[in-house]
Amino acid sequence: MKDISYKHLLQKKIQLLNSLITNLKREEELLSYRDADTAVKIEFKNETLVRKLEELDAEILEHQELDVHTEEEIALSETVFSKLDEARNLQQKVQELLVFEMNESKKEYWEFSIKRRLKSHLVFSSGLSWTKNYC
Repeated sequence: MKDISYKHLLQKKIQLLNSLITNLKREEELLSYRDADTAVKIEFKNETLVRKLEELDAEILEHQELDVHTEEEIALSETVFSKLDEARNLQQKVQELLVFEMNESKKEYWEFSIKRRLKSHLVFSSGLSWTKNYC
């Protein structure tokens, strides 16, 4: 019974990792199109998946103890490690793209802010006033 549960937990982990990988690939694609808003929405979904993976890891540790595992369980474990590597590599790429987008947004904000202050300064210093009959 324990073997079946352990196998089931590993299969469930693979499914969650596949969902995470799919989301990360989609996020990477969206960021390559500079659609950071939609990518961030997917990032929030990923947080939920990561929490589920953490909960599942705790369950797997409980079942893992010093049991002897079948060849199939060992193969599933190898698949889990492979998926973890893939997800980690994708997450690093997505993180770099998100940082780039964040820096671009900051740059755009500062440019807008500077233009707004400059415009305000020019309006006040150019002599536009009610006393000079300028509007």
